[in-house]
Amino acid sequence: MPGASDKDLRFQLALGGRILAYVGQADAIMGFAGARASEGASFWMKPMTLGLDEVRPGDLLRIGYDGKVLEGEGRPHNEWVFFAALFRDHPEHSAAVHTHAPFCLAVAAQGRTIEPFDQFGTHFFAHGVPLFEESPDRVYTFELAGAILRRMGGCPAVIISYHGILTAGRSVREATMRAVFLEKAAQTQLLAYQGGGARPLSRELARGLGRNVPYDLLHEFYWNYYERRLRAEDPGFFA
Repeated sequence: MPGASDKDLRFQLALGGRILAYVGQADAIMGFAGARASEGASFWMKPMTLGLDEVRPGDLLRIGYDGKVLEGEGRPHNEWVFFAALFRDHPEHSAAVHTHAPFCLAVAAQGRTIEPFDQFGTHFFAHGVPLFEESPDRVYTFELAGAILRRMGGCPAVIISYHGILTAGRSVREATMRAVFLEKAAQTQLLAYQGGGARPLSRELARGLGRNVPYDLLHEFYWNYYERRLRAEDPGFFA
């Protein structure tokens, strides 16, 4: 059975979903965040019928690695396999986000990945964000999920061309903020290339900057900012 910490996990996931929606990564009911449950053999994610901006902690489903709903009511996302493979086979990750981030998709459609055009871009350039171009299919099989996760490797994220992004992390906050920052980097990059003659930061300088910025603190500070905004605009969620 899930432990007491699952209550906090569910709140973090619901809040993370609302943050993702707040910054423009909601796509009606599509996209989801998830976290490994405290007992280690299942994970939490939202039901398919609710959008990221609608989910409350009590709406979340606890799903086994075989797809069986162990707690909660509702239909799981058909891509539950994606997170089952991640949380089952990659103990280094405790949480993950999958959205159809539009700026990241536009960058990938140019055959590019994230380049160092701003502070966020330097971070992802330094740590790597591979493209997965073999298939844009929805992740309904462990075979496809495994292929995407192998491509991501030890990187903080992967862009699935013509489909979406996957970010992972040690916490819901880290996975969520990685998705937020990745989309910010992609937006700046697209704006830069629209102007013509854009030049990214030098590789050497970008790698140094990207590895020296205290991103754990930035994750915390940005998360807290978005939480304050949501508390002001949607106090009912926190009641």
